[in-house]
Amino acid sequence: MKLIKIMKDRRGNSTPLTIALILGILLLICALPEFFRLGIIVSGVRDGLQQAVITVATTNYDEAYNGLREGYSGGYILSGESWQENLDYDDVYYRLDNLLGTAEVGGYHIKEDKGGYEYRLSGLSVDIANAPLTPGGAEHNLEADARITIEIPLSFGWDRLPPLTMEIRTKSAYMPKF
Repeated sequence: MKLIKIMKDRRGNSTPLTIALILGILLLICALPEFFRLGIIVSGVRDGLQQAVITVATTNYDEAYNGLREGYSGGYILSGESWQENLDYDDVYYRLDNLLGTAEVGGYHIKEDKGGYEYRLSGLSVDIANAPLTPGGAEHNLEADARITIEIPLSFGWDRLPPLTMEIRTKSAYMPKF
């Protein structure tokens, strides 16, 4: 009510408020596409990481079920008289580079862009949780958990704002079908 009263005031006192309101709306209009751009990039990298980790989980099928009854074993190999873990970590960065079009530069995997980079990846961590050697339920499977840090420079704020830095995490599991 008070805002409407100020807007209808014809004495000229509402001019600064109107200018501030227009600038606020312009700021929102400029920030909204940036928000969607960041969401699309993070979603694409998360999907690529998920696909790479699924590949890691499926490449372990021969280690996980080699020579033993399906569902009764994890990634183990008989060495002498004891079982030792036998897992294949694959090269997730190589798969990410092929999927996302990134290249390794100075410790980062960078997606090139005009005059800089669109985003860069670092700190990849892949942890594989082996299935137990003894029989278990369907809840104990060979699982691969991957984390990576993404850094996206903002195109909003004339390079005065720090880049968006966040950790993306995805998990994949290989389980027997029957």
